[in-house]
Amino acid sequence: MTIKRVNFVSIPVTDQDRALVFYRDRLGLRVQTDAAYADDWRWIFIEIPGAETLIQFSKASDLSMSANIPVLCLVSDDVDGEVARLKDAGVVVRDGPADAPWHDAVRYALIEDSEGNLVLLQSSDLEGN
Repeated sequence: MTIKRVNFVSIPVTDQDRALVFYRDRLGLRVQTDAAYADDWRWIFIEIPGAETLIQFSKASDLSMSANIPVLCLVSDDVDGEVARLKDAGVVVRDGPADAPWHDAVRYALIEDSEGNLVLLQSSDLEGN
């Protein structure tokens, strides 16, 4: 197989500056690209340190998402500790941390980003990584 990885995932935002503060300052991700794109929009990519996949901010009006389905799933070595840190930073925690009903080895939490998107934070993937 020649497919190597996901290059980027688009998440819907209405305010790029607010989303940038959330993902950079609250979650601790890094800005990989922030460049002019259109009169009222920028081409912004965020990266997780050490990961290859990027997160891109797309106009919410260009994407169709459900309020009950996460737009993003992030992995953490310590979901409980990360949720405590995020709560202290003012992040809305919608559910958890708790043991995942879909896999007994996974801890998870559902948080909301600055744009009202649901983000799944889990302890590992189903392979135990």
